[in-house]
Amino acid sequence: MTSLGLYSELRDGNTIRAYLDELVLQKIPVQLWVTQEDALPFETTVAKVTRDSFTTAQTPPLQANQRINLSFTLDARRFTARTKVVAAGVFLVPYAIAQGERRARFRAAFSRADGIDAFTCEHVSPPFVWGRLVSGRLLDLSLQGLRMSLDDLSAAPDAPAPLKRGDAFKAVCIRGLPYTPAIQCAGVVAHVTPVAEGLSAGLLLSDLAEADQKNIERILARRFPTTFGAAFPRKHRKTDIADLPGAPVPVKEAVKPPEVVAVPVVAPPPPRERPPRAPATAVQRLRKASRRLLVIAAAEPGAQTLADRLREDDFRQVVEARSYLEAQNAARAFRFDLVLLDVKVGGHLGQMILETLRRHGFLTDTPVILVADRRDANIADVAEALGAVHVHEKRASYEELAPVLYELL
Repeated sequence: MTSLGLYSELRDGNTIRAYLDELVLQKIPVQLWVTQEDALPFETTVAKVTRDSFTTAQTPPLQANQRINLSFTLDARRFTARTKVVAAGVFLVPYAIAQGERRARFRAAFSRADGIDAFTCEHVSPPFVWGRLVSGRLLDLSLQGLRMSLDDLSAAPDAPAPLKRGDAFKAVCIRGLPYTPAIQCAGVVAHVTPVAEGLSAGLLLSDLAEADQKNIERILARRFPTTFGAAFPRKHRKTDIADLPGAPVPVKEAVKPPEVVAVPVVAPPPPRERPPRAPATAVQRLRKASRRLLVIAAAEPGAQTLADRLREDDFRQVVEARSYLEAQNAARAFRFDLVLLDVKVGGHLGQMILETLRRHGFLTDTPVILVADRRDANIADVAEALGAVHVHEKRASYEELAPVLYELL
């Protein structure tokens, strides 16, 4: 965690698993990225959490024992951790999480005195301001008020320079807040206190806009979604429910012998035999291991995808993309030798996805195989427009596609 430059606040294993369970429950996207600066983050979701590991719905090709970074945003707060790759799509549960990155950076900025300041003026008549002007470093902030150092205090010739309790300022502007635009409202001086560096003043905030109030809450408040507590067990219960006044008296029922129901014996279906395939040559095995394929297609529930058939055929570098965003992330991260494109991908036309990627400079010279439900004149026009080298029908067997792949690769 030290390499991330963040303070590790959360180290309890049960609580960390509760965070991961919440990601599964709400299907919140997470980002995985390696430590190299040139590696783009990969976005996916957490599918299942066990005691020592968790699995993701999709994952880029990563090596076992490789350490990667994990981050996600929960209730407007960003959490970051380090994890380790166990297998394809399987990672170790992090031992520590940087909790509340925005809050940690915000509080650290107060102590470092870099960039967060406050500016107040007594009278405002756009575009002019006059009267006493006060500016200084912001020392602390809440929804009720702020505390600032009085680094600069200027006043009009006819106005008293010192501040006193009850002085009202028309505009109070807080600048330099992380992840937040400038906040502007009215304020009243609550106190002026001498400190080691000089003077500090406390101002009560008024007329705070709803958007500014939410921005302050987003940084400072420790809030969680309503479903977050469902992932934690109920602890420290002092009284059992049966001991409460008015609780029903439990009645013991006679133990009934379990019913024995004979399960009918159903013969398993005969295994599906695939037609014999000629053994691959050494050159074909080498090309299957080195060539990288991109399959842009929507997954059908319960059906075996084309990417699964390619992996069964010993193609080791197969990347699936089920939307335009996933295809763009994959095209940015890797260079592919072949693209297998479905005619329709998640409610969008595959032709539009590929043409958009090519306009952005991706997959311009990569050969394309178009995957369609049938062959007709429209599919032929699409294949010609994309420059596809082959059209594969979904109802055809994989054995008919394999010779085309071997010839192209």
